[in-house]
Amino acid sequence: MGYVRTAGMSTAARRRRRRAALVLTALVTLLAAIGLYALAYFQGWLPGGDGGSSDQDQVTATATAPALQPEDVTVNVYNASGAVGIAGRTSEALASHGYSIDAVDNAPQGTETPQVAEIHHGPEGEEAAQLLGTLIPDAVLVADTREIAEIDLYIGTDFVELESAPADDSATATE
Repeated sequence: MGYVRTAGMSTAARRRRRRAALVLTALVTLLAAIGLYALAYFQGWLPGGDGGSSDQDQVTATATAPALQPEDVTVNVYNASGAVGIAGRTSEALASHGYSIDAVDNAPQGTETPQVAEIHHGPEGEEAAQLLGTLIPDAVLVADTREIAEIDLYIGTDFVELESAPADDSATATE
């Protein structure tokens, strides 16, 4: 049928019709691409779209004191700094502050923590990580996919050793 319709048209008229169809197709394609980009932007599918706000959320989260108590938090302490014995001394200091210690060991081979410390936690342990972050203020919170509330403390190269919690004053009152 298209042959019958265009058989009586001149070559110039057919070119104009073909050009108009191409321009309209290009415009529709461009509008569809802009719409998909807008959808991806608002859904957060684009890289870097939410990256800045999550860092700010972490900083804000460490500034607020969570309602969780240290006795309710289980910590694994790993030495990623290379300093001998620092994981053991840190676990003793954390225990004196009331934290439960599960594992004390060197970090797995190849683990590098150039910061002061990293606190790895899952969704269940986010509040616990924030609480530990108040004791180690320069620690970086790192979310992972674990399903338990237990958190891991990776001691970095710039880590400053924690002091133990002060003992009861009843022993010094006899002086």
